[in-house]
Amino acid sequence: MITEDGVRLWAERSGAGEPLVLCHGGPGLWDMFEDLAALLDDRATVIRWDQRGCGRSERCAGPWTTDRFAADLDAVRHHFGLDGMTPLGHSWGAQLALSHTPSSTRSG
Repeated sequence: MITEDGVRLWAERSGAGEPLVLCHGGPGLWDMFEDLAALLDDRATVIRWDQRGCGRSERCAGPWTTDRFAADLDAVRHHFGLDGMTPLGHSWGAQLALSHTPSSTRSG
């Protein structure tokens, strides 16, 4: 998938049910949720992704702001055609999940 500023992000979907998007820690780490996703496959549609500059996603010059990462998370939502989702994160990923506001409700 490609963000609106042209950065390629890796993402994968598995399972069935309500969408749950897993956000890894970091910045600098990468998806570490494969085993967890397998445990949840029969309860949720699990989406795993590598944030920009991490793991299988493209490295770039930035920007490295919370707003940029939240927009990337929303790009993941759009890529999979999700009207809604539950973001769940570890460490920095938890801050990202708390900072995310779907684009349809963003101001400015």
